[in-house]
Amino acid sequence: MSLLKLVLVHAAVVHKQPQTNRQELLKLVQEAGEQGAHLVIAPELMISGYSFASHRDMEPYAETAAGPTITAAAELCRKYGMYVCIGMAEIEPLTGILYNSAFVLDIAGNIVCRYRKINAECRWACPGDPCQDNTFDTPWGRMGVLICSDSYHSLLPRVTALRGAVMVLIPSTWPPIGVNPLEIWQARALENGLFVAACNRTGRDLIMDCRRAPSAVVDPQGVLLLKKETETSRLLTIDLPLSAEGRLQAGQKRRAVPARDSARLRSCYLNLSGITDLTRFLQLPSPGHLLLSCHALLSADSDFALTLGKATKKETANLHILPAHTYSQSFLDGVHGWCASTGHSAVLISTNEDTPAVHWFNGGAAPSSWVWDASAEENRCSSVDCNCGPARVRLLPADALWQPEMVLAAAKEGVDVVVVLSPHFDGIIRLLAGVRTIEQVAVAVCSPQGAGIWMIPEDHQRWGETIARPGESCSLLLDTAGTRVKRFQERVDYPLLLQGLTSRLQNR
Repeated sequence: MSLLKLVLVHAAVVHKQPQTNRQELLKLVQEAGEQGAHLVIAPELMISGYSFASHRDMEPYAETAAGPTITAAAELCRKYGMYVCIGMAEIEPLTGILYNSAFVLDIAGNIVCRYRKINAECRWACPGDPCQDNTFDTPWGRMGVLICSDSYHSLLPRVTALRGAVMVLIPSTWPPIGVNPLEIWQARALENGLFVAACNRTGRDLIMDCRRAPSAVVDPQGVLLLKKETETSRLLTIDLPLSAEGRLQAGQKRRAVPARDSARLRSCYLNLSGITDLTRFLQLPSPGHLLLSCHALLSADSDFALTLGKATKKETANLHILPAHTYSQSFLDGVHGWCASTGHSAVLISTNEDTPAVHWFNGGAAPSSWVWDASAEENRCSSVDCNCGPARVRLLPADALWQPEMVLAAAKEGVDVVVVLSPHFDGIIRLLAGVRTIEQVAVAVCSPQGAGIWMIPEDHQRWGETIARPGESCSLLLDTAGTRVKRFQERVDYPLLLQGLTSRLQNR
């Protein structure tokens, strides 16, 4: 076998019509089997539809693992020798607890994975156990399952990758409003070096219009191999190449966090949901406004005073970020003098020495410098914290864009804005920087190739984005009263996450 035939059942689900939906599901799964499918994925809550007001409202539409849907699907798996993943409402017989679940059946019709959605619908569903094993083995490699918004938060896909998955299946009901799910799925593939196969639905639900909702398959480099939306039910098919051994080939291995820095990432597990005053609790600077500016200077010969002066707001604190260049000592002295005379702050990387250094100029205070050698294994994940007016600022290397735990730990330690010191600026950097704001912290990236500032999204809307082209500047007025209001994904298998960070990502 040189190809894996993957089929997404992009179905028009009808609200509260289980017989109709089950018939449509089985018809489409059978068609997929007749076409030689190896792996078939159906949407979230395929049998019931999505919008329900209460446990009582949903209960008549929930099934057990021995119910009619799984029983009939198992027969098709055995007949056609394929794996099938189905999203549906599940009822636990002993307790009557309802779950938003996904079942995976193998070629013998056996259930090889049952995953219960963690970010479950609070009106009727019980959240799944964050330590549940959401992975299963196939002839093509280990795969994992997440459901819809569970992929929105970075740590649930990360844990799935740490469990060894080379592909994550995502049954979804994700309408085309707010954040674009394609960007989320691309980021999750890139961060973890795995395939993402997301099967959305179409049609109208009780309160949602999913007729333009996309289904997609993304490769480990973040490339959209398949993207389709249809107003009626349709099978979406793609053939994925396999290795000579018949296995899916995962993407590049993500660099693990060095042991010397892994201790700082333990802040990921902190639960701050009961803290109403983050400023006082974490002893942060009093909230206020900070004008954050990134200057994509093309060379070290730029007129910094003119460039920085154009982006200055006198009545508030100012932080200027400059990219890595071979700056002369006179340039550094000039920036220091300018900051001392204006009371503003600036940060830049000087590469004129054997070992690059980060320079921090904070008004009239004595300048600070730190060794910053991103090529050295022991310093790859070093970080620096600074207070700038009303903001707690953390400086991180470019790896932080690929390591969501680094940014999340910063957010849980009260950081308002993360400054990522990247030598490059392209579409992937822009995507990952934007997605990092879901970790509840503003992000700034500055390089000679371009710069950007990204703001924390409201609810599930897309993050704010301000971009500068090479040679230009961009600015954002940050209100740290807003960045102190943080909501985190707390239901995570933290022991696995923190045990695996220093080894598993590197050795997958």
